[in-house]
Amino acid sequence: MEVCVPVEVEMPPHGVAVLESRHRADFFMPWRNDSFAKVMYILGGSGRLCLEDREVLLGEEQLCIVPAGCHHRLADDQEKPVWLLGLCLDQSNPAWSGVVGDLFEKPEVLANPGLVQEGAMGLKRLLYEQSSKKRGWEEMQVACCAILLVKLFRGRAETGELKSIDRVRWYAEEMASSFYLNEGIDEASRRLGLSRRRFTQLFREVTGEPWLQRLRSLRIEHACRLLSETGRSIKAIAFECGFESQPQFFRTFRQRKGTTPGQWRKGSGGRFD
Repeated sequence: MEVCVPVEVEMPPHGVAVLESRHRADFFMPWRNDSFAKVMYILGGSGRLCLEDREVLLGEEQLCIVPAGCHHRLADDQEKPVWLLGLCLDQSNPAWSGVVGDLFEKPEVLANPGLVQEGAMGLKRLLYEQSSKKRGWEEMQVACCAILLVKLFRGRAETGELKSIDRVRWYAEEMASSFYLNEGIDEASRRLGLSRRRFTQLFREVTGEPWLQRLRSLRIEHACRLLSETGRSIKAIAFECGFESQPQFFRTFRQRKGTTPGQWRKGSGGRFD
């Protein structure tokens, strides 16, 4: 449903609310100071975020951060009124106290493709939990919101103003502790705001090897540590290292080590058979 005035928000006890606001051509928002912080994802349309000292252009696939108490208003392009998803949150919630002060230090519009993607995915999860109302949905929203805020905080600080090759260097370092995630090369390149071709070129330049080869090396190295130092089952190790199935893990392990995980465990002097 299209609206001509801002959607009123009643903050629930757990401190998270997600809403959709699709503006009519005659939408008008007066100046306001909300008691809650906002993260707005622009689904469509265009306009301006008006602040006391400046105006910032808004466009499709941007994230807009507005701190609690910020004097602001939205002014739509009447020919292309704004359509957005909004995350409203209580800044005093201790679940995100470690990052919220820096993230919401000032109003800001984020256009970095990687951060926008993180915001869009996080809002989808939050909206689903709010709509489903499954048992524990409030706790799940708090957890998902905390994860989203940390990702935005880290991503803005670490990739915001970096050159392309520096972003790839940062990613290569991060990869050493996130290789188990189910993120493909297309998602990785979008997260850094690069084309797939440019990303693969720079990744090889930075690391000396292709992306997939590096990913598999990190996974197998971790698997070898677990095989020799823990008694976890091979199936559990395959899962922890990011492999989609046990057969895939066996194939990759044999290609890299020339033997099976079980045989390697025995031959490595591991205490667990």
